[in-house]
Amino acid sequence: MNKPTQANRPMRADAQRNYASLLNAARVAVSERGADIVLEDVARSAGVAIGTLYRHFPTRQDLLEAVFLDEANELRVHIEELASAPVPFDALISLLHLQMDFAARGRSMGAAIMAAKQVPGTRIYTANRAMLEAGNVLLLRAQAAGQIRTDVHFIDVIRLVYGIVMVNEHASDSDGANRMLDLVIAGIRTKPSRD
Repeated sequence: MNKPTQANRPMRADAQRNYASLLNAARVAVSERGADIVLEDVARSAGVAIGTLYRHFPTRQDLLEAVFLDEANELRVHIEELASAPVPFDALISLLHLQMDFAARGRSMGAAIMAAKQVPGTRIYTANRAMLEAGNVLLLRAQAAGQIRTDVHFIDVIRLVYGIVMVNEHASDSDGANRMLDLVIAGIRTKPSRD
């Protein structure tokens, strides 16, 4: 009989609590400092020893990936909830605002995280694909309702959202990103018919 390995053994309750505390502390740290988090500070905020952090997350990259995946899965759940909203257009717009916030946090986690979104087989790639598929459902609903142009592709809209985040990263105009998103929304919306 094969002995279970560390990787496939379920975590003890205290280990699960430590993992959750570390992840929550890391999410706060990333929101404040981006990828320049100090691992000792994360451990201290979580109320655990640095060795406990390294047991769960052997490298800074492992911790950043866990934060990204946690936020990506949370966003996917929100997107799936929006799929039952009564007005498809409003659901899609809510998603685009959520996606813009998520993109800004993702960029703060660094290039390695962003690059992994393009590498098939990585957990980040898989989570990103799941988000895109859930978002595409919202776009298709809005198109079927005649609220969004039928020639619009979800991936193109998401790339525009990421572009908005990039060009506004260091801008002094705090509302510039929202105004740009409004322009994108106006561009993808169907035009009212003229009688």
